[in-house]
Order: sequence, then structure tokens, then C-alpha cells
Amino acid sequence: MTSKKQIVASALIPDSLGRIFVQKRTMTRRLFPGCWDLIGGHVDEGEDVLSALNREIEEETGWKLKSVIEELTTKPWRSGETEYEERQFIVTIDGDLERPSLETAKVSEGLWVDRKNIERLKENREPGDQLIYDSVLEALDVLEKRRSSTG
Repeated sequence: MTSKKQIVASALIPDSLGRIFVQKRTMTRRLFPGCWDLIGGHVDEGEDVLSALNREIEEETGWKLKSVIEELTTKPWRSGETEYEERQFIVTIDGDLERPSLETAKVSEGLWVDRKNIERLKENREPGDQLIYDSVLEALDVLEKRRSSTG
């Protein structure tokens, strides 16, 4: 049986303090129940990655994509027969960062993450599955380097 390949577009959204926004998946989700996750989702057939990213940001938070700061390393992963290629972007958004409109049927809470609380991203994850933790850590590193080179 051949595996399917799916592209995922994910947003790492920083606030003015350099924290990254994540959301916790409800316990009823088929994939990664009760796990912290990035804003994002599947790229639909015929859709380009940035259009999908904008659509997912708007659907999941009510915010709109303003600009891409940087694209991070593509993260491959698999679930069952499906191979995923996760393309992650540090972005700026238009919208009130204090008031995301979360999809409460799919998400139980939101959280701003920095180095002080990043360990929470390991909740309900297997030790070998630290994709979200690693991605947020990579984004925090990128943002800190950018701040130190401009300030």
C-alpha cells in the first residue's frame, strides 16, 4: 500500500514580548488529543501554502496573516499511512492578540509560550514526539537573534 503525502501549513505567531501562541487540542480530536499545537492545517488541493496559512489563521483565531517573517525548517512526520510535510512560518498578523476567536469544538485553550513555560508543550506527547516543542524553540531562537541584531 502506498502512503499518501499531505502538506501542512503552520503559523508561529509572536506577540510584542516575543512569546509564541499555541492552542491545546480537545481530548476528542483523533490526532494528538489534549496536545498543544500550532495554528495551521492541511493545504487543500489547488491551494498554495500561504493561502492555506492565511485561511487556517483566520479559521482558528479570527486573525489575518499580515506578513511572513521567516520560514522555518520543514518538518516531516507521519500518522498511519499518511506522510506529512509541515511547512512552518513565523508571521505577523492583523487582529487583537489579546482576543483570539478559538474554535472551541476543536481547541480547549490558548497559551503564549516563552522559555519560562515551554516545557508545557510536552504535555500529553510521547517522548519522541516533540515537534511542537522543537518548532517553538526554533522560533524563539530566530526571534531572539533578530532582536539582538536589530537592537
